[in-house]
Amino acid sequence: MKRFLVIGATALLCACGGQNVHESASLGDLVKPGTAPWLTVATGADKLEVRGLDHKLTLQPSPDLSAAVQSQLGSLLQPSYVPDLVVTCGAPTISLRVDQDKSPSTVAMDLGLHCAIWAHGYDANHDYKTQVSTAVASSTEDQAYAQALSKLVADSSSDIASQLRGDIGTIASR
Repeated sequence: MKRFLVIGATALLCACGGQNVHESASLGDLVKPGTAPWLTVATGADKLEVRGLDHKLTLQPSPDLSAAVQSQLGSLLQPSYVPDLVVTCGAPTISLRVDQDKSPSTVAMDLGLHCAIWAHGYDANHDYKTQVSTAVASSTEDQAYAQALSKLVADSSSDIASQLRGDIGTIASR
């Protein structure tokens, strides 16, 4: 009898939880070929979990997130380029979470990069961090979170670029 109860309880738990949804997230509009060959961002995780939902949602960015961040930073920092400038950033650390208590829900993204900057024989290493968010209708499907990722990456790249711009200016003026 115990055996049947254990099997029944296990089946019930498996039926209730365990929904694992994978959504494709297009970032193609953010990637422009050939922007800023002097700036690189190392490849990081190829999937992102959205925390705070009642089920597991994994976003699969295409092209990868590092390529989108690199392209955005390169475009935004092109006016700050000085001869012999090289910027190398490690793999981005990214987390996504939803606050369902807000109406409409808010999806927030934390982005962190460790970058090394070289110019005119001087170098600097810094950690850059930002947090951005955007509203997503609380009754929407999982695809809305995938669509929001593009805006979150663009906004966070803009914030990181403004932080980098200041350090590039300081090093370049030495």
